[in-house]
Amino acid sequence: MKNSNLTSDNSEDKILLKSAKIASSNAIRVSTALGLPIKVIRDNKIMMINPDKSEKVIKVLKKTNVDISGLKKGSILERK
Repeated sequence: MKNSNLTSDNSEDKILLKSAKIASSNAIRVSTALGLPIKVIRDNKIMMINPDKSEKVIKVLKKTNVDISGLKKGSILERK
């Protein structure tokens, strides 16, 4: 019985990822057609890409170090 649940969860994840990819590509296509800029995250930078393909860095994100030694299996991380 557990194997079917694992398989079910895995296939749900695949469906969710596929639908997210389709939704994001549709949003990019529509935004470009309307002449709207698109904001993306690349290499720890928030960038704005204009319809003419010019790019502008809006903000540089700092990479934070997370101490995982104190975490236990099943811990819930919360951002404050």
